[in-house]
Amino acid sequence: MIKPQQAFTLIELMVALALGLLIVAAGLAVFLSSQRSMGLQSSLGGLQQNANFGLSSLTHDLRHANLNTVSSQYVNNKVIGSGIIFTKENLPNSLQDIANLETKFVSLQGKDTDNTSGKSDQLTIQYVPVANEIIDCEGNSITSAQSKTIVQRYFLKEISKPTGEPIAYSLACDAGWYATGDTAITGLDNNAQQIMQYIDAFKIRLGIKNLVNNNLRYMTLNEYKAAMGSITDPKEYLQVVSVEIGVLARATGKIGSDSNVNTQKVFKLAGQTVTLSGTDATNQKYLRQAVNQMVALRNTLGAS
Repeated sequence: MIKPQQAFTLIELMVALALGLLIVAAGLAVFLSSQRSMGLQSSLGGLQQNANFGLSSLTHDLRHANLNTVSSQYVNNKVIGSGIIFTKENLPNSLQDIANLETKFVSLQGKDTDNTSGKSDQLTIQYVPVANEIIDCEGNSITSAQSKTIVQRYFLKEISKPTGEPIAYSLACDAGWYATGDTAITGLDNNAQQIMQYIDAFKIRLGIKNLVNNNLRYMTLNEYKAAMGSITDPKEYLQVVSVEIGVLARATGKIGSDSNVNTQKVFKLAGQTVTLSGTDATNQKYLRQAVNQMVALRNTLGAS
C-alpha cells in the first residue's frame, strides 16, 4: 500500500523559521558584543602600553638630571649647572645669549598648546654622562660624552592625524650638547623625536626642600620661580629634590557605542586640574588615562 507523502504544515514552517531567526539573532548579538569588548580592550591595552612604556623611558632620563654638573649637587634657578634649566643663569656665561633661550628652551609652565582648556608645560634638563659614548633621547650617538653636557627638552608638539580625528599631540624630546666655552648648544631645536604618542596634556610639579628648616612642599614651575624671586642668600635657596610628571594619554582607536559611558572631562595631572577642550561628542569617542609619576633627583642628595 502506497502511503501518501506528508510535508510541513504552515504552522510548523513558521515555528521553524521563528526558531531559526532567534538562533541567528542570538549568535549575532554575541558576535557584536565580542567585537565591542575586543575594541574596548584593544583601546585600553594600547593606551596603557603607550603611557607606561613611554613614561618609563622619560623617567629613566630624568634620573640623570644634575649628574656630574658644576652645580655642587644643587638644583635651583640661580646656580650654573642646575640639573633642571629654569633660566639662562643655569647655563655657562657663553651660552646665555642664545636667541629665544628663556621663551623657548628652558623649563616653562603653560608653554605649549594641547587638547585642554589650558596649556602644557615644558621641562629641560642637563647632565654630564658617566660613559664616554651614549645615545641621547633622539637616538643620536654622542662620542667623547664625558667632556660634554647633555641637554634634553621635553614638550608637546602637534602631529599628523587621520581625517576626521581631533588634533593630536605627542610628547617629544629635543636633545643637544655643549662643551666648555661653546656659544651654542649643538643639535638643540633640530630633530626632536616622539617618545609618547597621542598625549593630550603634559604637566610638571616640583618637590622643593627648604634647607633652612628642612620643610618639603610641592610647587608648580611658576610658583617656584616666584618664591625664589625675592631670595638673595644662597643658604636660603629653595632646592628641587624631585619632579612629578603628569601625562594625559589618549587611545588611538575609537570605542564606538561604549562612548556614552566615557564622560570624564576633568583630570588631575601632577597636582593640577586639566579640563578637556572640544565637544563632548568628540571627546567621548576616545579613552584617556591620566598617569602621574614622581621622580627623585638622585644627584641632589648632597644638597642638604
